Amino acid sequence: MDVGIGTFTEMDFDEAVEATRKALADRGFGILHEIDLTSTFKQKADVDIERVLILGACNPGFAAQAFGISKDVALLLPCNVVVRESGGGCIIEAQNPGLLAHVISGGLQNLADDLSAQMRQMMRELTR
Repeated sequence: MDVGIGTFTEMDFDEAVEATRKALADRGFGILHEIDLTSTFKQKADVDIERVLILGACNPGFAAQAFGISKDVALLLPCNVVVRESGGGCIIEAQNPGLLAHVISGGLQNLADDLSAQMRQMMRELTR
């Protein structure tokens, strides 16, 4: 199973971040936290990397259903969505919701399949 569901877009970084935020919000996701990996690596390790932003996204309805099935799901929340510069555009990747059903036993498969389908559709929309 792939860890992520992603796409490449020719959008610049700022445009890709804004488009990703909107696409997530359109699907009921909120952003719980952000990690500017570029800045963090520079400040903490004096390492320069391309621009990378990690969005900790959560769809409360999905999360509540999954948590009701297995409390262990809290270990995998929120869902990380990464936007990173790459070769004249950006790669946008979301943690594969299928991982939930793969690593936590008992009843998460249908929820994970639904959310995976939403993530794949979102990536298709973000591709240009």
